[in-house]
Amino acid sequence: MTIERGGLHPDPLDLAPVERDDWSELIGRAHAAGSLDRFAESLRYESLDVREGVIDDLATYYGFDHREVVDRCIRWEAWSVEEWTDQERDSADGLTDFYRTTRSWSFDLLWFAYLQAELHRYPVSAVIAADVGPPEGRRHLDFGCGVGVTGQLFARSGFESEVADIATGMLDFARFRLERRGDHVRRIDLNDERLESDRYDVVTAIDTLVHIPDLERVLRDLHAAIRPGGLLFANVAARPRTLENAQFLYEDELPVRRLIQRCGFEPLGQLDGMVTKYRRVETTGIAHLARRARDAVVLSPLRPIVRGWRDRLRS
Repeated sequence: MTIERGGLHPDPLDLAPVERDDWSELIGRAHAAGSLDRFAESLRYESLDVREGVIDDLATYYGFDHREVVDRCIRWEAWSVEEWTDQERDSADGLTDFYRTTRSWSFDLLWFAYLQAELHRYPVSAVIAADVGPPEGRRHLDFGCGVGVTGQLFARSGFESEVADIATGMLDFARFRLERRGDHVRRIDLNDERLESDRYDVVTAIDTLVHIPDLERVLRDLHAAIRPGGLLFANVAARPRTLENAQFLYEDELPVRRLIQRCGFEPLGQLDGMVTKYRRVETTGIAHLARRARDAVVLSPLRPIVRGWRDRLRS
C-alpha cells in the first residue's frame, strides 16, 4: 500500500485493487467496525458511487466539467504552486490569504479522500474512528478540517462533530458538501471564532500542525478545549522547504513533538506509524515536570547522534 503524497495524484482507475492480505490489523478493525464503509459512504452522493460523488461535488461547486475536475485533482500540486506564487507569502497575512483563497487544496483533499476510500492511501480517519471507542455523549472536533470529510465520518459514527479551519474557501465547500448530503456538522471559522474551553472529548488534527506558524498558542488553545483525559490524534508531516512544500513550516518533526508534549499531551502510541494518539494531561505538578525531563532525553535532537555512536561502539 503506497502512502506518499505530493506531485501528481494517481487515478484509482489506473491502479490494481488493494488486496485484503495487504491490510494492516488496524485497517481490518476499521473495516469490522464499519468505519471504512461510512468513510466511503460520506463521499457518495445520491445514486453516485464514490468516484462520481467526488467529481460531482467539485464540478457542481466550482463550475468545471467532469473531465477538467479529474485533471485538476491529479495535477493539484502545480495549481497550488501557481496560487502560492500569485502574490507575496512571506508574512503571516500572506500565508493566511493563501489558505483563505486556495481552490487547489479542495481538489487535492477530496481526491485524496477518494484514494483513501479505495485504500490506495492510508485511511487514517477511518482507523481513528474505529480506535476511539463508543461515541455516546462524546463531542469531536476536526481541527484543520479542509473539505470536512473527517468531521462527516465522526458525525455518521454517532459523535457530535464539529469542524474548524482558517481556510474559509474550503469551509464553504465543506458546508456545500455536508448540506447536500444532510449531514449536521457545526463549522467554526477560526478567523472569527475561538475554540470553547472544556468542550471536546476527541480532537483530530491530521496533516495540520506543520502548517501553523504560532503553533504553541494553538496547542495551548487545543489543550484548553479538550476535556481532562480527552484524546488528540495528530501527525507531524515535516518536510524540507521547497516551492512545492512552501506551506510546510517545519523541516524536523522532533521540535514539534516536544512542543506538543510540553503543551500537555502525553503520547499513548501510534496507529500504524501514521498518526500519534495523545491523552490530554495537566501542565502543572510533579508528574508534568517528570514528563518534561523524560521528553528532554527521549526527544533530544542529539539522540540520533548518541545512538549512532553507541551502535558503532557495540559493533
